[in-house]
Amino acid sequence: MIIPNRMLLFIKNFWQGFAWWCFILALTFSPGGFFPKVNSFWSLFSPDKIIHLLIFGVLIYLLLRGSVQQYKTKKSRYIIAIPIVITGFTAIATEVFQAVFPIGRDASIYDVIANFGGCITGYYTFSFFKNKIG
Repeated sequence: MIIPNRMLLFIKNFWQGFAWWCFILALTFSPGGFFPKVNSFWSLFSPDKIIHLLIFGVLIYLLLRGSVQQYKTKKSRYIIAIPIVITGFTAIATEVFQAVFPIGRDASIYDVIANFGGCITGYYTFSFFKNKIG
């Protein structure tokens, strides 16, 4: 079976983002006894929240980069919409899964805030480098 060129190009452009997304899901479903608990707003600046910020910042950065490479001829608002939706959905879904499934993890609104903070940070980081490079 021969894989079409468009599919190969899609895989080439999005494999890093997909691998990172799988990594996030693996972390989400891992047992939670090893992670510290956060109970207040000021704990948003704890190492746990910084990790959330970085993980989701990297995810949206990789998906945006792949999207720009894949869809060079499309308008930019269409290029960025799908990575933003995927990352935002993942940011909420990971916390919902932690609340619903009995894996020893607790969902937290502060984790969701940190996840979306990472999405915003990753988006602006991508925009900065995209405009800087050209």
